Amino acid sequence: MRIFWYILRDYLKYVVGTIILTVFLFVLFDFIHRTTKYFAKYEPSTELIVKFYLLQIPEQIQQALPIAGLLASVICMVLLSRTNEVTAMRAAGMGPLRIGFPLAFGGLMLSIVSLVIGEELVPRFAQRLHYVEQVQIEKEKDDQVASGAKWLRKGSTIVNFGDYDPIAQTLSRVRLIDVLPNFRAERSVEAESAVFKPETKQWTLLKTTTLTFKRNGTLDTVKATGDLSMDLPLEPKKLKKDRRKPNELSMRELKDLVTRGESSGIDILPYKVDYHAKFAYPFAALVVSLIGLKFGYRSERAPETVMGILFAFGIGFGYYFVLSAARSLGLRGDIHPFIAAWLANVVTLVAISILTWRSRST
Repeated sequence: MRIFWYILRDYLKYVVGTIILTVFLFVLFDFIHRTTKYFAKYEPSTELIVKFYLLQIPEQIQQALPIAGLLASVICMVLLSRTNEVTAMRAAGMGPLRIGFPLAFGGLMLSIVSLVIGEELVPRFAQRLHYVEQVQIEKEKDDQVASGAKWLRKGSTIVNFGDYDPIAQTLSRVRLIDVLPNFRAERSVEAESAVFKPETKQWTLLKTTTLTFKRNGTLDTVKATGDLSMDLPLEPKKLKKDRRKPNELSMRELKDLVTRGESSGIDILPYKVDYHAKFAYPFAALVVSLIGLKFGYRSERAPETVMGILFAFGIGFGYYFVLSAARSLGLRGDIHPFIAAWLANVVTLVAISILTWRSRST
């Protein structure tokens, strides 16, 4: 058990070091790049610049976890191999899988941490980040309506509105259309505006007019119906434009967008791809951490160690290449979103398995 904690401690030490270095380099190079044009153009205060980078840290940590897992796994096992500690462990009766088990356990820990960060921290921090970037730094207005929110279908009713005031929580030019199975209008309720009542969770439609239509689609009657209170499939917090990218949303939010998108007829393929990727990407840390198993079979000579490290980094670069290619194919609809999200993990796992098997056989 002491050996388990000894290897795991070294593994996590290199993970933390890699994450700190990766985040530092990102901030440094991004700051240098933005200083020449972006910050010079908008002249943000020092406080806003600090906020801008602090709010990116959770996402950068999540992105760095697979890289950290790969480097920590390779460095940890190479050092154990080069100091003949692997040979000593094998002589004491420990098999390669037992020696490498701390790496798998550590990789699983990183995957869980990545999943939690992606679900709980990244969505919240990204929302505040885009507000700082686009509203406080770039001085954009904060009253834009969410894409696809102006049209929504629920059952046989289509809801449409012209504009939304997020401060007063008021809709303008509201129309509710009840349609027949052949998609012809049966009834239409039109209102100059609608006000949301938080206490009842309902919308009050002001100055409404109800139009009814004949079976052939021609207008039948027009009647002024005053103010009406009703439940509309519109939530004020979801009407305001969400500045986050799909990969910055939580799985719950992505699933909700997919459901609402299917009802309103908007393109939801990017949300489906990112929904599956939100679960698949965290497990990349576990998959790439298994590369260290290769070095658990024997103490390697220097040339063999160098080749092993090069293979390890090749697998790491290959993972991101397959991930990018599969995502592009998924967004085009050429492959299923689930396959697009998990293909890189599967290919990398197969490559690591082959590399480890060759080390065992030689």
